[in-house]
Amino acid sequence: MNTLLRVILGLFLIIAVASCGKDEKLNSDDTNKPAAAETPFDVAMTPDNIVKGDSLYQHTCAPCHGPRGKGDGPASVALNPKPRDHSNGAYMDKLTNRHIHDVVKNGGAAFGYPTMPGQPQLTEEQIAQAIAFVRTLSPTYKP
Repeated sequence: MNTLLRVILGLFLIIAVASCGKDEKLNSDDTNKPAAAETPFDVAMTPDNIVKGDSLYQHTCAPCHGPRGKGDGPASVALNPKPRDHSNGAYMDKLTNRHIHDVVKNGGAAFGYPTMPGQPQLTEEQIAQAIAFVRTLSPTYKP
């Protein structure tokens, strides 16, 4: 492989990792349960929110988590452990929308995911849309 291609690939992986992060608790049955007094975060599972969430997910999350959320994005080859599998209904269905919101907005350090970066640039509406899409990735999702 020529040197220029290696440099370009290396830069892509660094950018992808910085924008997505990785999950130290990959495929664990541990749910990293949030505090009992957490406030709800409402997510409207409307077709419009799901479509907008899909678009946002593909841009922001898919480099690490993959287009269908399986933890197999192009940047995942450089990550150990691999990113969270968002299609793992047994795990994801246990997480509240507030928990997912807080990990996305603030980063994962407080929840045991020290390398998952926060996405503070996202609005509350955008996070709700991303959560709506993520919920559709579970095999247990019923519209």
